[in-house]
Amino acid sequence: MNIFECEKFLNSILEPWNFNDFCHNGIQIEGKEEVKKIACGVSFNEDFIDKAIDYNADMLLVHHGIFGKNFFNLSGFMKKRVEKVIKNDLTLIGYHLPLDAHSGYGNNISILNSLKLKNAKRFEVGFLGEYDSKMDFEEFLNKVEILFEGQKLLVYKNNPHVKNVAIVSGEGSDFLNKLDDDIDTFITGDVKEYTRNIAKERCINFINAGHYATETFGVKNLSKLLSDKFDVEFKFLDIYNEI
Repeated sequence: MNIFECEKFLNSILEPWNFNDFCHNGIQIEGKEEVKKIACGVSFNEDFIDKAIDYNADMLLVHHGIFGKNFFNLSGFMKKRVEKVIKNDLTLIGYHLPLDAHSGYGNNISILNSLKLKNAKRFEVGFLGEYDSKMDFEEFLNKVEILFEGQKLLVYKNNPHVKNVAIVSGEGSDFLNKLDDDIDTFITGDVKEYTRNIAKERCINFINAGHYATETFGVKNLSKLLSDKFDVEFKFLDIYNEI
């Protein structure tokens, strides 16, 4: 797989030009042009880089790459990360908001589909979905616990039933203020001090499933897509983060 063909292909699917993101989406560091093995993961950090090197990867595909559109003031920990990538001739490619929002391969649609929600509709970079009839909250929570096995959930129960659900992966708790009144349950990946009371006052069940845990889906989907199209090998490197 050629890295520039890869970027062109992913850009045609994710359409990053439609997003006002705070990072460059696409190739962030150019390495060797030909790729046989992809290491995919949620976040670009030294532990991830080391595991990718051990895997003999040619390309790093991440959701959280280097943030800041003009990031080249290289010093400290970032200098060490970039130095390892360049020394090992790796390509770093990252997709942030476009991968949260995508209706086929994104983080949020993957969560929605896994929970068997129907009638998906875009909501900011997330999605809304619904069930045909009301479900007991405990039954729904069990489905969420199975999907995010091993992740400690922060749960505020404010409604006995679940029918209309909003999902915004990662740092999405502030979108609680933008939900319509018919939404009874909200899944996201972070929480603020004021979240508990807003959710209570709006009678919305709130589930924080973790920033990292809610954003493992998209990079896996993209890597599988690239593997099928370009006949390359990939591996998801789980650098777990409880946050």
